[in-house]
Amino acid sequence: MALPINQQLPPHLREVCDLLARGLLRLRSRATEEAARDAADRGEPVLHFPATQRLHANRTNRRDA
Repeated sequence: MALPINQQLPPHLREVCDLLARGLLRLRSRATEEAARDAADRGEPVLHFPATQRLHANRTNRRDA
């Protein structure tokens, strides 16, 4: 059985990888928000939902069309 990629690294390197991954996700999220804000300033319609408005489809949120 293969181990997850980070499990073969020493703990301090796993922590560094985790911090770098979180930083990249945060940077990407910020860039996406800025691009959406710039598009809205130019009058372009917003085609996505902000993170606070995102929902997953599940039985409690489904309804008939």
